[in-house]
Amino acid sequence: MRPLRDRTKYLSVKFVSQRILIVGGDGTIGGALKKSLVVAGHNVVGTTRHRDHVTGATIFLDLAEPHAELPRVDVAVICAAMTRFSDCRNFPELARQVNVTAPVAICGDLVARGTHVILLSTSAVFDCLSPRVDDGHRPDPRSIYGRLKADAEQGVLSLGANSTVLRLTKVLSRNNGILVHWINELRSGQSVQAFDDHRFCPITLGDAIEAVTALVERGEQGVYQISGSADISYADAARYLAGRIGASTQQVVAVKAAESGVPIDEITAFTSLDTSRLSGLTGYVPPP
Repeated sequence: MRPLRDRTKYLSVKFVSQRILIVGGDGTIGGALKKSLVVAGHNVVGTTRHRDHVTGATIFLDLAEPHAELPRVDVAVICAAMTRFSDCRNFPELARQVNVTAPVAICGDLVARGTHVILLSTSAVFDCLSPRVDDGHRPDPRSIYGRLKADAEQGVLSLGANSTVLRLTKVLSRNNGILVHWINELRSGQSVQAFDDHRFCPITLGDAIEAVTALVERGEQGVYQISGSADISYADAARYLAGRIGASTQQVVAVKAAESGVPIDEITAFTSLDTSRLSGLTGYVPPP
């Protein structure tokens, strides 16, 4: 995990090591955040739903089950969630438990003990029909996943002081995801299918970690958003990747999400968000 670029951008007071809990500490974002915060000098405990992953710095917590009392900490970041749109559609009761009921209950218990809680959320809480949505815009989700995350936001923010929501657009890492799969397929000379009517607004995993860290260390409350600067179709993203690795753009076969079984309320024309509040805090500039 790369070090933070310049912590002086957002630290207005002397650095203080904090006790931090990361719910979902073995996920893509949670795992990277845990490593970064430990390097930064914080005392970090993560949770896992895999009992064989439990160690001294990792405790068991399955959001699908009633939770035990968690350790007393200064800050808790809720990274765990059911994020696949199809899973939320196919298993609605489980999705509500994992994405709403459990995290809101956990945050309520923690806030009552003086913990600052940060819920990671998504641009899917909006209708995704307009670009660069302001953080003050009322949530109006179309997908089941978006509705669940909007409910979770409302539950956490209703706790009042010590509650924060950070909405993210699609986070890309070097190690997993559809784009990594495409790179491997394109390099092997195979073709890939990609939607030209379904768009996203990528940010890097490193930028996401820096945003969360700023909120952790400053104790900022309310709603923040992190996003790329503009949306791109999955087909255009695949063509871009092909060009970058020396493959032919003819290997990319553009298809319609609407004709491929994707429900209409899960097809996004825009997912980009306005980042003015985060930019004012950290100097963040949305990447192209």
